Amino acid sequence: MKITGVMVQYYFTCKRELWFFSRNLNFDFENDDMLIGRIIHGESFERDWKEVFLGDARLDVVKRRGKIRVIEIKKSSKLEEPAKWQLKYYLYLLREAGVESEGVVSYPNEGRLERVELTEEDVKTLERTFKDIERVISLETPPKAEKKPYCKRCAYRDFCWV
Repeated sequence: MKITGVMVQYYFTCKRELWFFSRNLNFDFENDDMLIGRIIHGESFERDWKEVFLGDARLDVVKRRGKIRVIEIKKSSKLEEPAKWQLKYYLYLLREAGVESEGVVSYPNEGRLERVELTEEDVKTLERTFKDIERVISLETPPKAEKKPYCKRCAYRDFCWV
């Protein structure tokens, strides 16, 4: 099974969202927040920007002082922890490929950057996460809906709360 950065983010955000995404129910492309996010993404770090494909992962990178810096750009910090785990996943993939890297989550609308490091404990957590992602997406029905503060802005909300 191929795990993507989005799947890791959804795992830490909402396992039900992960399950829907794994079934190719991708409504986010019409979501206003996703459209705004794409615009912010396109306007950030333009001159030093490169997209790098590592397997099924698409990383946004900037080369900085001989090291690769992976930058994950987000519209807001509302989903800060899931964004960090998505970035840690990318750092994990690079580490597995023998590439030294560092990570930053950028919130251009908030004017802040947050450094993210991959620790040995994070590696263990990610490896457990990969197994649980496989478990979640192999379920015949989606996990039970859990009310979270960001549900009202979620593209999948109608599948949970209608």
